[in-house]
Amino acid sequence: MSQQAIRKACKDNGGKFRNGIFTYQQGKGNGGTQYRILLTSLPEAAQANYWIDQKKSIKSNLSDVIKPQEPATIDDSIYQGMADEYSRKPGSIKDEAQRRLSIVTDYKALIEAGFKVKSALFQLQQRVSKPTLYRWLNKIGNAPRTHWETLLAPDHEGRAKDDIHIDAWFFFQSRYGQQSKPDATVIYRLMLKEANAKGWGALPCCKTFERRWEREVPENLKILLREGETKLKESTPHQKRDYKSLKIHEGWESDGHVVDVFCRWPDRTVARPWIVLIRDIRTRMPLAFKVYHTTNAELVMETFKRACERTGTTPENFTLDNGTEYSNIAFTGGQKSTVRHSVVKGQPVGALTRMGIAVRWATPYHGAAKPIESFWNVIIDNMHKLSGRSYTGRNPVERPENCSEEHALPIEEYVQRLNDTLGEFSRGELGKHRGNGMEEKCPMALYEALMKEHVLRPASVEHLRAMRHRIFSRTLSQQRVFEVTIPGYGKVFYEPDEANEEVKRGFTYDILPDISDPNAPALIYEGARYLGDAMHKACIQFYNENAAAETNKRRSKVIKQTKAQAWELTQQAAGNPAQLEAPNRGMPDLLASAVNMGLKLLPESPSTPVSRYEEQDNGDILDKQSGVITKRKPAPTRFEEENTQENNELERKRKEKEDAELRRFIEKTQQGEGHSGCNLNAPRTVRI
Repeated sequence: MSQQAIRKACKDNGGKFRNGIFTYQQGKGNGGTQYRILLTSLPEAAQANYWIDQKKSIKSNLSDVIKPQEPATIDDSIYQGMADEYSRKPGSIKDEAQRRLSIVTDYKALIEAGFKVKSALFQLQQRVSKPTLYRWLNKIGNAPRTHWETLLAPDHEGRAKDDIHIDAWFFFQSRYGQQSKPDATVIYRLMLKEANAKGWGALPCCKTFERRWEREVPENLKILLREGETKLKESTPHQKRDYKSLKIHEGWESDGHVVDVFCRWPDRTVARPWIVLIRDIRTRMPLAFKVYHTTNAELVMETFKRACERTGTTPENFTLDNGTEYSNIAFTGGQKSTVRHSVVKGQPVGALTRMGIAVRWATPYHGAAKPIESFWNVIIDNMHKLSGRSYTGRNPVERPENCSEEHALPIEEYVQRLNDTLGEFSRGELGKHRGNGMEEKCPMALYEALMKEHVLRPASVEHLRAMRHRIFSRTLSQQRVFEVTIPGYGKVFYEPDEANEEVKRGFTYDILPDISDPNAPALIYEGARYLGDAMHKACIQFYNENAAAETNKRRSKVIKQTKAQAWELTQQAAGNPAQLEAPNRGMPDLLASAVNMGLKLLPESPSTPVSRYEEQDNGDILDKQSGVITKRKPAPTRFEEENTQENNELERKRKEKEDAELRRFIEKTQQGEGHSGCNLNAPRTVRI
């Protein structure tokens, strides 16, 4: 009955409605005329509906319809166990329990409202039968109201499990659990033949085997058998990393990606180019990119060099892909990788190792290890798919029918579009970035905010210059030449500067030539230490006399300079005072005195008869009367003796000859003066 029908019955018919009449009172209220109808004057069905809806008792103004139950006689732990079991039941069981609870609650409400049992059952006869309702009431008994739903849940055990022969079940498991994913009906047909041959008896239908497979085989085992180990790894929980724990430029990442667009190159060839991109992990800010028709170490190093120049800093860690363009020795040599499980002694040092950057290799065949992998979807959705007929799709299945090389984009146009798309992403024009740690900012805004507190770690000019993608370990030959083989140029020779004393013959060094221009100077490194440049040494024409003359002239100059150095060394060996005093210049008095004490070979001899001749500290003989000094003859110096034994023999004979001449000189002097004044144990001298 609607409100409009009730107002009309009270106003026009005096409370008469259909075959009944109800008692009412008319009065004034906030909304105008009101009609207060006596509840007991309404039909019993109307009263039942009222009490079911309102759940209020005639005799009480309390909001609770159901009176408090008696304390439960069953231990509360039993109810908790039943509740735990109920929570694991399927949704259909719970829906039925809630339907039963609604009927029982309405019945209790009617009884509390004063309805007789028969009348209450009559009102609910459309929803439940009398025997069923009594069974439900017996189930709940005096249990607390909070456990009624659990107690009213159906206890259906379901259909009985069909008995399956154990060998048949093993046969189905072993054949059905394959990565080729065979159809269950095919396996069942083969199983029937096997059952007839081996007497396994009657088997249930195929659906029974499928249901048992879904019910009894663990989920991970099903994935491993039907999907493979990779799928199982992807199905296990992954770690969640906190980007806020990173500082800006604490970590960079790089990856290469083949473009899904046909591009036309300057030589009119059409191919899908490669992109090498570097970005900051903390801010997701793209730092640099390069585009080329293939990916290689040179492309990677040029991209990294550009990122260092643009940002004015270098990262502490660098997350890289496992491709050869990254794991080559010129870039990452000296650090372990997925292909270099240990650092070999004497291995050339790569550019990142030389700069003190720690390399972190991504897990092979696991794209989730590199956050940059998901970034390529931004390029694909906002650029590649908008390239018209030049879009190739990511695989043959997604390749559009109208794709054609005839509509290839010029490579210059593609690079410009890529640059614009990266700029829009950085400024947040492609959508709000909701990544972890982005603080509701676009990459550019977050980058600028964090750069205010960042301390730059700029790469030196030498480090940037040394980013060359080929490195050779070579030994300097006897003619002071390094020989390397460059693809496309053959054997190329490099010669270090003669004045560079740190580069020595017979030692091995790391040579970094410029592959694009072999005529440019090559860099010489000893590990991470830069030793200088090696100039390109070109081959001359066979009968070029001018070049030969220049070579001889330079060779003569080198020999002359070497002889001059040998003469200086001879003078030092002869005991030239100027040469002996030179090392003590500028030294502290204490240190100088210590050096002088160390130079004294023997202590001064005790008092002896005065002699006309006196032997100086440097070995010269001084005539006290005439003041003539007889110089000590310097011993001949030999350099680079090939036969050590012969050299030692000549040295021994020379010393014997000097001793004999010294003794004759002293004896002759003593005979002329009549006394001896020389100590035979003094340093030997040679008469000139």
